[in-house]
Amino acid sequence: MTPLPEAIRRVFAAACIGDALGAATEAMHPADIVAVFGGRVDRLLPSPPKAPFAAGLTPGRLTDDATQMLAMARRIVRAGGRPSLDDAVGGMLDWAEDADVFARFAGPTTRIAVEQLKAGVDPAAVASPALYSCMFGTSNGGAMRAPAAGCARPGHPAEAARLAALLSAPTHNTQIACGGAGAVAAAIATGLGGASLAELEAAAITGARVGEAEATTWGRVVGGAGVIRRIGMAAEIGRDHRGDVHTTAAELTEVVGNGVAMAEAVPHAIGLVIAAEGNAWQAILGAVNGGNDSDTIAMIAGAIAAAYEPSDSWPADILVEIERQNGLDLAAFAAEFATAIGETA
Repeated sequence: MTPLPEAIRRVFAAACIGDALGAATEAMHPADIVAVFGGRVDRLLPSPPKAPFAAGLTPGRLTDDATQMLAMARRIVRAGGRPSLDDAVGGMLDWAEDADVFARFAGPTTRIAVEQLKAGVDPAAVASPALYSCMFGTSNGGAMRAPAAGCARPGHPAEAARLAALLSAPTHNTQIACGGAGAVAAAIATGLGGASLAELEAAAITGARVGEAEATTWGRVVGGAGVIRRIGMAAEIGRDHRGDVHTTAAELTEVVGNGVAMAEAVPHAIGLVIAAEGNAWQAILGAVNGGNDSDTIAMIAGAIAAAYEPSDSWPADILVEIERQNGLDLAAFAAEFATAIGETA
């Protein structure tokens, strides 16, 4: 079995690769991706001028997805592996200190919530608006942070899901958001615990149930589709098209969607992981070339798949460039993270 620090490094690395690679294709249609880039994207490329968020961004730079994950991971380290709600709030404020990333990429819920947190508003009030809302708090921000929770509780999916809900709470405290975050964290924790890919779907559904239960206790219950049934649908699509991530992505887009909604992004990512047979690089490419919320879905899919594969499946030079562009040493950070959570082997 891979030593835990190395396995954690792989999850963080795959998440960063998915995020950086997907930044160039975000909001695009798959046909436009082929037309604009001259084929499917499989390397770091500049975003086209019509890109709504990443235009002008240096290829290899991270967006809100991986930067939120890393901000929460650093807070987990500072908290000795046992973060509180205050640490989760602090992680969001740490992340928002990068003014360019915040201005470019903050999502519809996160932008409003962080601005209120900066103003000193009570986190409970920030995540619970005064009016009924089925939109505020149901997007996929919590899933961006969830890989840090999964890595913090290897082999303990229910604990990972509860931690993911906590990290989601400052901005996304609905049962939909916490269910999606719980699914991602539990899937990763299960893989890091040595399980096979055959256990992924059940782990994700278990994590989603735990996350939903957490939000039902202390968050908000809102109308709208959750992730549990959609995970099952997406997993079936992935099995039906095993080995062909692009056909899988197209079918997933038609059935569950590939937008910013939690109930679209997380099931879509899980379906791609199953179609890719746990190969993180192939899962990432399926998401990147599917467009729409490509960076988030690629980040989630890469992180989940990497928890199950025994070695890096991506081109080494891509990770080297991402680490250079963002001032990262993921091997050193993963070792620090593993020590902080009390697991070094």
